[in-house]
Amino acid sequence: MRQLAMAVILGAAMFPLAARSEDWARLDGPQIVAALTSRSIMFDRGQTQDFLADGTTIFGDERGKWKVQGDLYCSTWPPRHSWTCYAVEVSGPDLRFIGEVGNVTVGRYNDL
Repeated sequence: MRQLAMAVILGAAMFPLAARSEDWARLDGPQIVAALTSRSIMFDRGQTQDFLADGTTIFGDERGKWKVQGDLYCSTWPPRHSWTCYAVEVSGPDLRFIGEVGNVTVGRYNDL
């Protein structure tokens, strides 16, 4: 449920200066690992999500797990045990997470 809640909370969020759709590049698995490991992403409402190298992800007070499966970023948040996966695209300092049903969440590196 946390994945869905996060997607709903953040899904409509778009940075005012977000790149045009043709400027986004889809990341493959190794690129997603490089883009997220030990990084922090801020979403437009001020929420941040940290991606620790040990596979822990922190969103507010919630701790979950993250991994890359194939060419998708996947996360799970207690008490659920199922994984929800997203394609990841990048444009400059912005990352875009695209869910299975086409929901889009945009964030920007917070640790640069």
